[in-house]
Amino acid sequence: MNRTISVMKMHWRDKWVWIYVPWFILLLSFAVNLIIGISMGGEENINTGGVSSIFIYMFVCSMVIQGQTFPFALGMNVRRTDFFMGTSVMGLLVSAASAVILFFLSVVEKLTDDWGGHLHYFIIPFMNHISPLARLGIYFIVMVNMFFLGFVISSIYRRYKRSGIFVFSIVIFLCCSIASFVLTYYGLWLDLFSWFSRHYMELFFWLAPLAILYALLSYGMLRRATV
Repeated sequence: MNRTISVMKMHWRDKWVWIYVPWFILLLSFAVNLIIGISMGGEENINTGGVSSIFIYMFVCSMVIQGQTFPFALGMNVRRTDFFMGTSVMGLLVSAASAVILFFLSVVEKLTDDWGGHLHYFIIPFMNHISPLARLGIYFIVMVNMFFLGFVISSIYRRYKRSGIFVFSIVIFLCCSIASFVLTYYGLWLDLFSWFSRHYMELFFWLAPLAILYALLSYGMLRRATV
């Protein structure tokens, strides 16, 4: 337990990577869009999708952090299990804090009538019809899923090196190509989009078991990984 906490403290020293950089990027993008919205006099609705930047950052961050800290941690006699637990808990805490802040900003967005400029930044259009608690849950689940997705990809490299990433990339490419071919050949794209539009809420919460799967795969690979 003490070593797990030590791993968390190790990560906490790098606040720039975990906290400052993602929020700087997000708020800078928000400020630019807010200026544009105000300059337009609020005559048109603006849906930027800029909030996705913090989720994408979490995906990249988890890959970079593992690559930078895993060899160092093992060199300090930290067990692989402790590294995985400490890093995972850190990712969960940052995800939870980020989700709460995003939720708070989404509430402010509603109270200010979309920042006075019809800017839909923290509330994606489909979120207008869901409860505040569901909105908070979506922020958290997506953030956690992106963290462990990046973590499992980094674990593939850590366990199997370049050959593992090469095989992984080929498999993903083939799966996407086959799926695209089948959907195009049978004319199923519209049916697929229609199905997504009816079941998108269920799909968000299915990200939770996916995140658990990513975590288990990461743990299994890290236990056998070399520095």
